[in-house]
Formats: sequence, C-alpha cells, structure tokens
Amino acid sequence: MLRPEDVEKILTTGDLSAYLKDMLKREDRDLNLDIDFESGELFINCKGFSNGLSILVNTFGVWVIREAISKNNDGIFTQSKNSYKTESTLTVIRAVARWIHDIEASVGGS
Repeated sequence: MLRPEDVEKILTTGDLSAYLKDMLKREDRDLNLDIDFESGELFINCKGFSNGLSILVNTFGVWVIREAISKNNDGIFTQSKNSYKTESTLTVIRAVARWIHDIEASVGGS
C-alpha cells in the first residue's frame, strides 16, 4: 500500500526507479518488466510488449511522462511526441500503476 510519506520521498526519477524496483520485488510480480534509469530519465518496458513509458523531471521540476513505442517489438524504443506533464508525484505513480495493470491484464487475458 502506498503511504503519503513514500510519495514525499520521491523527488527524482532516480528515487522513482528505486521505489518501483523495491515495490515490484515486495509485490512479487511475475512480470518481465525492465526498469532502466540512465542520465536522469527513467524507461519502463515489458519484454514482449511494444509500448512502455519514459519519465523525467524537466528543469522546472515538473514530471513529464511519454509513451515509448517499439514499432518492430524488438526492444528498441522511440518516444512519442505526446507527453503528459504534472507536478504531482502521485499522478506519476498512478500512471505507472495503470500501465502495469494493463500489462497484467494482457498477460492474464492471453
């Protein structure tokens, strides 16, 4: 369960990356998620799926979420031009949770 004090500790994409890795380990999710943090940007994808998420914090401290797409489903992703911006860390966590839920539904439904 997400507690308010957890959200207050997540200020950067590095913090979010560590939180997500810990959460997936605690929840024992049987998904093949790849959480890759490099150079201030967080990429989340699932092997076998053609979409993922790219998350960063811009120079004004605003979270920017973009869909990452692999056209050939080959693990090479490009970011879509559409982005969602928010100042709320909770909104970012909800977006990631929704994406994970969609992956789980796809795996469970096949």
